[in-house]
Amino acid sequence: MKKIFVLIGSRQKSGNTSGFAKSITEKLDEDKFTVEFAYPQDYNISPCAGCAKCFIRAKCVCSDDLEKLHAKILESDIFIIASPVYLHYFTADLKRILDRSAWWAHTLRLQGKPVVVLSTCDTNGHKTVTKPLSKIMTFMGGNVIACANAAMFPSQLDNEEWMEEVSGEIARRIEKYADIPHESNADIEKLFTNMKTAVSMQNVRREKYNLDIKLGEYDFWCDMGMIEYESFEDYLKEKYKSEEVVV
Repeated sequence: MKKIFVLIGSRQKSGNTSGFAKSITEKLDEDKFTVEFAYPQDYNISPCAGCAKCFIRAKCVCSDDLEKLHAKILESDIFIIASPVYLHYFTADLKRILDRSAWWAHTLRLQGKPVVVLSTCDTNGHKTVTKPLSKIMTFMGGNVIACANAAMFPSQLDNEEWMEEVSGEIARRIEKYADIPHESNADIEKLFTNMKTAVSMQNVRREKYNLDIKLGEYDFWCDMGMIEYESFEDYLKEKYKSEEVVV
């Protein structure tokens, strides 16, 4: 069974954003996919303390439910992240979660995982949600396979034909990408090159000055084996080479 984890930025479990996501997941084969929805109130997530220790340890040091939420995301085969438009941005609850996950952007923690980005709005503002969310997912090593917004005006959320077309296309992409190994893309490749240089220089400085400091991000790159590759694409091909490709 393939796992789909859906993180909704809204606390409204019967709201438009949740409904948009469900219009997609309900089209998936129940014998092939398990779907789990999560909402901000389901997890106790504290605000970021701004201590920057996560960049040193490659792990947040705050004690709450963040690791449980992280585990759900990492265990999934497809990650769907969705938010309504709040003041032309995604919700504060979702921002809190992403702030606390900042070190993922230095370690490509999603490892090429297929990601779907969704938003809902009354009239406009969705681009200031979908664009930054897509960038953040890319920074975190996620391969964004679909990005969509559903608006109240013009009528999309209650337009059955529109919803069927859009949700059907996204469901087809999920079906496709769930059956192939994780993939890179041009944007992730640029990040891979830059971050590899950055973490490597941290280690060069540590060795040059014989500094007794922990470099969690560099150690993570080494532990995952990414540091040995010239491209993220080559790394992923080696990591997932044993997986059967079904298109």
